[in-house]
Amino acid sequence: MYWTLSHANLKMVNMPLIPLGVDLGGTKLLILAETPAGERTWKFPTGPGFTPADLDARLAAVRAELAPAELVYGLAVPGLVNDEGVVGPCDVLPLLNGWQPRAAAVLNDGQAALTAYAASCAPGATVAIVGSGTAIAAALQIAGHRVPYTELGYVPYGPEATLDAAASGASLLARLALTAPELAERLSRHDPVAIAAVRAAGDAFGAGIATLINLFRPERIGLYGGTLSFRGYLTAALAAVDRRALPALRAACRVERAPQPELLAARGALLAAQ
Repeated sequence: MYWTLSHANLKMVNMPLIPLGVDLGGTKLLILAETPAGERTWKFPTGPGFTPADLDARLAAVRAELAPAELVYGLAVPGLVNDEGVVGPCDVLPLLNGWQPRAAAVLNDGQAALTAYAASCAPGATVAIVGSGTAIAAALQIAGHRVPYTELGYVPYGPEATLDAAASGASLLARLALTAPELAERLSRHDPVAIAAVRAAGDAFGAGIATLINLFRPERIGLYGGTLSFRGYLTAALAAVDRRALPALRAACRVERAPQPELLAARGALLAAQ
């Protein structure tokens, strides 16, 4: 017997299920399904006006494609989630604040990404996951024990700024008044203003990673998020990690781009649902 999604309601059924991992982000919604024929994905745009009703509609569309199967889903959101599964605060999707989703599992997107990443690590390992997309996300496991809440994006950076303001993809695009495709095009033309802005943002991201290394001595840190795709961002971040982390701790920590980073949070949500 399982909790399943059916016509946007939860009910009990006695039949095989298809699990979904739902990664609800500030600019896009990614849904990952584990079907008998293999994995399938769907992508939909989001934005500050995205509502719980919008999510219900997207899930209903996916369910129609997979019918007559019943679905069970885990949900990753870009905000804190309390012990009752209530979302808030959620800066990038403010209409989700105070929402209690009807899902088998609800977790912060960083926690979801860590669930997937840590599955390949030793059970007692100290590992972290750090993402840069619309905002900065991070989650941490110390000696096998999950730290419930982390907000690396709110860590101060400079006299007044935070890592979210200095390193995230949304802040980078806002400073340049560009869309993501426009920034990628500028970088391909070696535009010096775009290159300098991306390097500065990457340097701030690397400072956040170095902070985790210096404080918690992780063995591995996985990186994910769309901002890493901008040319020069990841290179600047790794250079900043090398400069800012204590050398002995840096040498003991493997910092890597997580496998299939675009699916990481969705995969973690799917594992949580199962």
